[in-house]
Amino acid sequence: MDSPRRSPRRLTLSVLGASLLLAACAATPPAERSVTIKRDSFGVPHIYAQNTYGLFYGYGYAVATDRLYQMEIAKRSGWGTVAEVLGPDYLELDKVTHGSFDPESIRRQLAALPAEDRAIFEGYAAGFTQRVRDVKAQAATLMPREFIANGFEPSEWQPEDIAMVWVGLILNRFFAGTAEMANLSLLETLRAAEGPVRGEQLYRQLRWLNDPTAPTIIPQQSASKAQAQMPAALQALSSQAARDYLHRQSVALGPAVANGTPTASNAWVLGPAKTTHGHAVLYNGPQQGWYAPSITYSVGLHGAGYDLTGSTAVALPAILFGTNGRIAWGSTVGSLDTNDVYQLRLKDGDPHSYWYRGAWRPMEHKQVRIKVRGQDDVLLDVYRSVQGFVSTWDARNNTAYANRRSWEGREIETLLGWAQAAKARNWDEFMAQAARVSASITWFYADTERNIGAAALGRLPQRPAGQPVQFPAVGDGSMEWQGFLPFEHNPKVLNPEQGYVASWNNKAFAGLLADSSNFSYVDRVQELLAPLQAKQRLSDEEIWAVDQLGARSDLNARYFAPLIQQAADLPRASALAREAAAQLRGWDYKLHLDEDGRHYRGSAPAVMQAWMKAAVPVFLKGRLPESVYASYEKGLYPGVDDPRSAQPAAAAKLIWNAIQGPRSGVPQTIDFLQGRPAREWVLDALEQAARSLQGEQGAQAAKWRAPAGPMLFAARNAIGVPWGDPAHQRRVWPYLNTGSESFQVVLDPQGVRMCSVAAPGQSGFVDPQGKADPHHSDQLELFSRFGCKPDAVGGQAVEKAAVDTLTLRY
Repeated sequence: MDSPRRSPRRLTLSVLGASLLLAACAATPPAERSVTIKRDSFGVPHIYAQNTYGLFYGYGYAVATDRLYQMEIAKRSGWGTVAEVLGPDYLELDKVTHGSFDPESIRRQLAALPAEDRAIFEGYAAGFTQRVRDVKAQAATLMPREFIANGFEPSEWQPEDIAMVWVGLILNRFFAGTAEMANLSLLETLRAAEGPVRGEQLYRQLRWLNDPTAPTIIPQQSASKAQAQMPAALQALSSQAARDYLHRQSVALGPAVANGTPTASNAWVLGPAKTTHGHAVLYNGPQQGWYAPSITYSVGLHGAGYDLTGSTAVALPAILFGTNGRIAWGSTVGSLDTNDVYQLRLKDGDPHSYWYRGAWRPMEHKQVRIKVRGQDDVLLDVYRSVQGFVSTWDARNNTAYANRRSWEGREIETLLGWAQAAKARNWDEFMAQAARVSASITWFYADTERNIGAAALGRLPQRPAGQPVQFPAVGDGSMEWQGFLPFEHNPKVLNPEQGYVASWNNKAFAGLLADSSNFSYVDRVQELLAPLQAKQRLSDEEIWAVDQLGARSDLNARYFAPLIQQAADLPRASALAREAAAQLRGWDYKLHLDEDGRHYRGSAPAVMQAWMKAAVPVFLKGRLPESVYASYEKGLYPGVDDPRSAQPAAAAKLIWNAIQGPRSGVPQTIDFLQGRPAREWVLDALEQAARSLQGEQGAQAAKWRAPAGPMLFAARNAIGVPWGDPAHQRRVWPYLNTGSESFQVVLDPQGVRMCSVAAPGQSGFVDPQGKADPHHSDQLELFSRFGCKPDAVGGQAVEKAAVDTLTLRY
């Protein structure tokens, strides 16, 4: 093999675990204490064992072989011990981490598990630890270069470490966000600048509760036009406290998350009436960011009730995406509201006591010692109210803010529900595990019996009447949750009449009242719905190609390109504006790379981008306070090395609503058009855009070009902590709005077929001399051309694909 970390084709290792684990295994027959790992030509491991402990022992060993440094950093990111090895630059991150979880609660949840469930965590930790010991014993060839470069060694693992990867990089990133503080800050700004009446009217046009024209994942009949409840009972929020809260949330959730509400992943599931062969097909593109190595890890688990091929974020024991040969499953980040912020009124002279149910109550307090490389330890005071951890103090208004999550205390139950869903054989068994999941997520399903479905998961609080949806709740005890709604309340659909289900983090169902996201008709899921609706039946190749169509779309063009061409027909339109609009004729709204490799083909993308840049001031400047307006000038299109999963511009939704006027799903109380016809404003923006392009690129409109930015596979994790060798970062042109990985499963009862791509590759290993494993970036070319590799599903297929076999005994 090309890498010293790889075994020969057939190899048996005898490995020694801790004495406690050996004692526990003493009564187990030797044949049951072996694990076989078979790898395919892309380095994907398939683990075989007869019991749960052994299966996850092999899984942990394989993960540590491929991703030892990345998992060390993931563990430290979860525990808040990054600064201990990487220094004071990560002290702030560690502080935020320690202020958002209770390690003793995690340990209690693990200790309460039945033995079979504990074996998942114990086996994984033991297998991982064994690989750590093997690496230390052969450090000259097996020690990842990042440990050497940063001057520390890998640590051994305990069961709670696996749990903290889940809590730190998944739950506390994708499922802990809320826009309530951002909403309150915006409302305060608008009231101060425009007065209470106009300020509230503007707020409702900028942050609406529900737009009934927005496309939904799960079909439902009724929709609400409810307006946001204004927070009359709340104290004011100072601008400093708002900045502090939002900065802390940005640190905790990662720099790519706007307002603390991640929007990641797409999926579409087609029933038999929508496919050419009459089988169900599931496609999923988890968009968790682009990293080197990938944030996802591919694996097969075979034994102890598992028989799956799939992948998962940060090598979790729950396989979040995949198939077991009877069903296939995937997910996108959900939109159900499972998190609240509470405003606490503080006691004068005592900022750590708050008013609750008629009395002053002291906050719970603990002190955490944080080790920092190269300097003295830092002591951190962590406070908690009955609602949750206190994250922000507003000294000016004598208040503080606490965060409540419906999944808190059920972190392990949520993980296990996701893990056990991989054993389901039908929709009912799948939903039985879905009911265990407390975090907001949308699950997708297909099976070999030609069924498809989707469900919006999350433990939904029963909130009291009067609690605002979009703003913090009062923390005096009057707005406490009154239990939780039963799982039957969660929206779900099995075999919808339309024959398919699609999601790109759009609104889960018509009646959803959201505190964030501004669900609108202007939604990137329209780029998926268009090809799904264009034909009665689609082939496997056409289903896979939907991703390419979405990934290359100009996400603003669908709405405005026709309007621009219409506006150019106005008599007052200049010849230059008409020529600019003519460049949009026949455009499919896709961004194709030009021959030079650094620009988009044709002039239409340049015209569209220039129009959007001009339209923001034309439609919005002067209608909004300057500080609010400035936020809408940003993010019109992805920037260079942009880590975000691109959306239509936030400004595009406001402009669309203004143009629609009385037809808008959001009431336009304040007329941004100021009485003029919409086409006049569209033309104004076109004239400005055309003059700008002429000045920058010359008078010949046919030669105008928009630059194509690259996308970076960065050597850091989702919250910005370095987790790879920067020398092995990778860039591709152009930016592609696609998954961290993409996979498709065809549920043919005669043999389930799966293919996937997880760029840059399976492995993160870089040897002490700086040479990367052959599987470090071997999927990057596939990714760039929207290809996929075949994945082995089932025993015969795995055996046929295997090029490398390792047997472990524990």
